[in-house]
Amino acid sequence: MITNWIPQFELLEQSCQQKLEDQYQLLDKEEIRKVYEDAYRNPSYVDMSSIKEVPYATPAELDEDMLNDVAYDAMGKGEVAVLLMAGGQGTRLEHQGPKGTFSFEGRSLFELQANQLRNFEEKVKTPVQWYIMTSDINHGETLAFFESHRYFELDPANIHFFRQEHFPALSKDGELLITEQKDILLTPNGNGGIFSALKKSRMLDDMKARGIRHVFMNNVDNVVVKVADPLLMGLHIQNDNEVTSKSIAPKPGESVGRLCLVDDRKSVVEYTELPEGEEEAFKNGNIGIHAFSMKYLEKVADVRMPYHLALKKLEHMNSTLQVVREEVLKFEKFYFDAFVHADTHMTLQVDRKGEFSPLKNKVGKDSIETAYKDLMDAGVL
Repeated sequence: MITNWIPQFELLEQSCQQKLEDQYQLLDKEEIRKVYEDAYRNPSYVDMSSIKEVPYATPAELDEDMLNDVAYDAMGKGEVAVLLMAGGQGTRLEHQGPKGTFSFEGRSLFELQANQLRNFEEKVKTPVQWYIMTSDINHGETLAFFESHRYFELDPANIHFFRQEHFPALSKDGELLITEQKDILLTPNGNGGIFSALKKSRMLDDMKARGIRHVFMNNVDNVVVKVADPLLMGLHIQNDNEVTSKSIAPKPGESVGRLCLVDDRKSVVEYTELPEGEEEAFKNGNIGIHAFSMKYLEKVADVRMPYHLALKKLEHMNSTLQVVREEVLKFEKFYFDAFVHADTHMTLQVDRKGEFSPLKNKVGKDSIETAYKDLMDAGVL
């Protein structure tokens, strides 16, 4: 019954009740209740005693010329695609609009990555398909930005936008929340939703129809990312891996997740969850750069991914229909929870210089200033 989920339902006018009823009917209430119980009421924890350091390769150990040739050959056959996670806003940067539209010297994060794809296309004489995951909050603005910038001289037929999926935020009592506009409050379901979103949006079908066999994935906010890095892709293709991850050696005390073996399967463990006193023993910081096989993407698209709890202060209407900004339950999936389903998974550790410079904050660590300096040092600006 809807009043069990939305106690203030009967305080609303009839037209709003009908709108909420329609939205309510589309929700999987059984799934929502299960997520609430599993992630909030009875959360499970990783057995930290089972964590081991993950083996990894370094560029010095590899035949870079050979692996680059392998990657370029696959690109020339149209077998490599790029998958970009770009669902966020530039709120923490005090930037209005999608984070990918943030610019340095007039060049946006989207443009910095598009330029690399254009260079690849000129080298291999074949288009590189670019799949971009947006969210409801920035989808329209992202499309308009690409159109206004003439798709950065790329063919728009080779750029494919799809939306991240969403999941309801809940009160600590497990009730649905409503927005000031009297809609059920939904939030993006985390980067781990990317696999099912690829399937539901039919982007996986599009990839298969185009003969794509290997997919490079990265975040929009790593300003010096090497998009479709030939060394990583060559290593991935040469070894016929399902997943190949790029890592860096974390700085002492750096709060970045670590690629680890958990029960002898690849995973990512948050810095705060590592065994006490052993944080620095784990040397592979996860930087959100991975290569996937199509076989793997098809497999994990149907896997039920666990939700993780985040406590967030979000605006919503309270029991008396007053708009408040209070702590609520937000649920997110993490893409690396799918790593346990990879039968073959390698890690390539690289130097962070010229590889990893996240843009997270307006000032301080991982800020506009640090990103600008790294772009200058890399010769991008």
